[in-house]
Amino acid sequence: MKLKTTEKGFTLLEVLVTLAILGAIMGVMSAAVIVIMKTSSQNNEWNVNIRQVQNAGHWISQDALMAQVVTTDSPGVFLALSWCDWNGNDNVVQYFFDGNTLKRQLNGGAAILIAEYVVHDTTPTSPTICNWNDDDKKLTVKIRASLHGSRYAERTYEIFPRPVARGG
Repeated sequence: MKLKTTEKGFTLLEVLVTLAILGAIMGVMSAAVIVIMKTSSQNNEWNVNIRQVQNAGHWISQDALMAQVVTTDSPGVFLALSWCDWNGNDNVVQYFFDGNTLKRQLNGGAAILIAEYVVHDTTPTSPTICNWNDDDKKLTVKIRASLHGSRYAERTYEIFPRPVARGG
């Protein structure tokens, strides 16, 4: 069988150059996919960490704004807040750690989970701290959460509880 002169194909050199270019493009594309997958995992971890910090900040801020008495030095309790409601009922809420979880207990009832993965130890330099400034009447709470220990989210909340009404 004879080849017609009008039939043309690709030369070996053209095919090899095309394969080299496609190989380079595929290498860059696969590296981009790997980066996107790794970044997605990091973002998921960040979202978990920040959500835990926000949950803790929400509950503590809500209770601290109503507090008339703030206690930060009770043994086994991270923070204790008490107030009298409109009906004259005394309310006491305690925040405490159970491992790396922060729990809230209102009036001695069942403790509910507020935040997980909170980084806390019993030293004064703990990444999660709670301080009451009696001069400024300000509660400062710093909360750090870390799902796997390598990355963390941290927020500091400054809360000014309501002033106590004094009878005269």
